[in-house]
Amino acid sequence: MTKGQRIAELRKQKKISQSELSKAIHVSPSTIGMWETDQRAIKDNDLVALAKYFNVTTDYLLGKSETKSAEPNDNAMLIAAHIEDDATEEDMAKILDYIEMVKKSKNK
Repeated sequence: MTKGQRIAELRKQKKISQSELSKAIHVSPSTIGMWETDQRAIKDNDLVALAKYFNVTTDYLLGKSETKSAEPNDNAMLIAAHIEDDATEEDMAKILDYIEMVKKSKNK
């Protein structure tokens, strides 16, 4: 499943229109449509906004995980929200992977 398909699926599960989603995360409705059809790349800050809105992990949206739910106190999402806008999706994935590794090492 592509990023766009995951976004469309989550939006439909929430029973909201593309227009409603666009207002919630402050992008244009056409941007939502292009994301859902994989015609436009998703900026990192928009990816984080989508993950927060749908309460899923960015890994789920990126197709790196089948686990949807984000932990309520997930510090990774808070940290990710403060990363510079020029971070690429690859940079963001590496940062989130590192955060997960640190969290797992603390739980041992």
